[in-house]
Amino acid sequence: MKQFKKILRLTGLGILIILASFGIGLGGPPPVLPKNREKDRMEWVENKEEKENPD
Repeated sequence: MKQFKKILRLTGLGILIILASFGIGLGGPPPVLPKNREKDRMEWVENKEEKENPD
């Protein structure tokens, strides 16, 4: 029985090391951020005068 517990512990440790090498913890993988997001968002504001007189 002691031998079985030792093997089970070493197997669990090995699995945790493998998961850690891939970046996966016990809580699951980290959240992935969207890559198609604009870094510098700018909004253009137009005045009523600019819309009426497009010089």
